[in-house]
Amino acid sequence: MKAPPANQTRASPTGATHSYDSDDIAEAFARVGAPAPHVIWQPQAGIVLCRSTTAFHLACDQIARNNGSIALEDLDLAYFGSMKDWLAVLEPVADDRGFRYTHFGREIARTYGQDMTGKTTDDFPDHIRRFYNAIFNDVSERKERVLTVHQPPDQVFATAWRRLIVPLIDRSGRAAQILAFNYPDNELRAGLEILPAPVLIVDAQHIVRHANKSARQNFDAGHYGPWTRSVFDYAGLDLEIRERPEDILAGGITQTSICRHLRHLQIGQYHATISAALYKGTAFYVVLLQPVH
Repeated sequence: MKAPPANQTRASPTGATHSYDSDDIAEAFARVGAPAPHVIWQPQAGIVLCRSTTAFHLACDQIARNNGSIALEDLDLAYFGSMKDWLAVLEPVADDRGFRYTHFGREIARTYGQDMTGKTTDDFPDHIRRFYNAIFNDVSERKERVLTVHQPPDQVFATAWRRLIVPLIDRSGRAAQILAFNYPDNELRAGLEILPAPVLIVDAQHIVRHANKSARQNFDAGHYGPWTRSVFDYAGLDLEIRERPEDILAGGITQTSICRHLRHLQIGQYHATISAALYKGTAFYVVLLQPVH
């Protein structure tokens, strides 16, 4: 579908106007140093790119109408299996006060850092609030699917949120709710997942911001987040880090140490190799752990 000029509103088949102004949204994101979001209406499976998002796209096709929307009465989140944890359901709030989350998948909550169930899009930072309200309003008017990709706030350890949004149509023909599959992109995280050793990404305040699969299994029973715990609270590690992540990054010299590990009243040891990486302009510790036998 050909997009209209970026600085114009778009007329819907019903005669209503759409609120998404790409220039306005781009300016709001630029004020916080973030690139403008990407928006693709009626995306095809080949454009969705991410494997998980493509799987959601195809699952929706099985229960969708011709225009890609889904009948509200046909929605059963259990149908989507494990994808339910990455799904959000929203409904419009009266008096144009944004959209309220009636469901906020637990994996989205762990990545974002809090559960937004019961809260609204107006509770996000201003540039995100404006973006969400505009795009959700458009989805409600157009009754079409849309794919969006945008950079999240700095406290979210993801380089981008990839979101496929589907309108849910009630019997009167109105888009009464919105279904959104939210999936985080993170090049650094993807590389860490394949490592067999536990790896922690730790910020300058020694808060664990991400852990790879091996670390999650070893220290947190396989759970994903929340990413608000100290190294000791998350992993039970008595880890000493002598330098700032910026200094490690600038010097290019890794730090090594032996740290104690407390688990179920038993004390073990890990050999820690501490390096640093730059992520969205901020230096983080990268802690690779090997058990000492």
